[in-house]
Amino acid sequence: MPVQTTKKNFLFPDGCQVLVKESGASTYTDIGAINSQVANSITFDENQIETANAGTTDMQINNMKIEGSFTLINFDLEAIEKISGGVMSRTMTLASPTTLIPDQIIEAGWDDNTLYDLIAHTSSTDNTELKFSTKPILTSVTLDASGTPEILTENNDYLLVQNSNSSSGWSISFISANMSSGTPKTKAITIDWGENTPISSQTLNAGASTVVLKPMAFRFQHTDSNGKVRKLDLYSVDPTSGFLQFNFKGANEDGLEELPVTYKAKIDSSRTSGQQLMSFALDEGAQ
Repeated sequence: MPVQTTKKNFLFPDGCQVLVKESGASTYTDIGAINSQVANSITFDENQIETANAGTTDMQINNMKIEGSFTLINFDLEAIEKISGGVMSRTMTLASPTTLIPDQIIEAGWDDNTLYDLIAHTSSTDNTELKFSTKPILTSVTLDASGTPEILTENNDYLLVQNSNSSSGWSISFISANMSSGTPKTKAITIDWGENTPISSQTLNAGASTVVLKPMAFRFQHTDSNGKVRKLDLYSVDPTSGFLQFNFKGANEDGLEELPVTYKAKIDSSRTSGQQLMSFALDEGAQ
């Protein structure tokens, strides 16, 4: 069978680097390993009518956009924050002493032989929860702090118990029979935290009544063995609803934990007309 064309600028699949430039940033950041193809599809709305006496109008399109997806397997919380479009914020917890943990209240109606999780918030204005590898230091544990206070003592009135199900790693239980108050269970208990050193960690937080998205830029780039590049730039990208999935695979499943990501690129009207959505660049001879 004869060859039907000599035009054959083949590009062999070899993956690509995924880079993001979040709102306000001046440079791109490599977000790391992915476990899928990068899919990008140009879509638009069509405007065309059949006239009563002059045939069909020319096809007009508007609302051009690119809808895309990939699957991230690099659990780098800094990178995940950058691709969230302002939906998520990252809190760094350093392994350094803090005295900012606000008081914790165990409401009246507590019972003996019940574990109550010790919850250590970062501060009175930050609900990020801290975790401790050693028994936490409590300045005081007080029964009825707003009335006639009774200072409780460890190993007599209460016990601190290591508990992996508690966010702090520790829980507290009470022994009402050793307290001097006649009806201790009808009174609240105030836990005043001392100076404690949490485990170093990072936390992603999200959730507010409304959030204004901060558009980011995406770059998908492949560099061949000769240093030649093909790349796709998207200039104004928003995460879409359901854009990031935090799943936990079962032990009977293969592969790695994955973070499926979806997004939508829209027109950046600050750019030259005709170049406002995307660009695809190909170095001569790139493979």
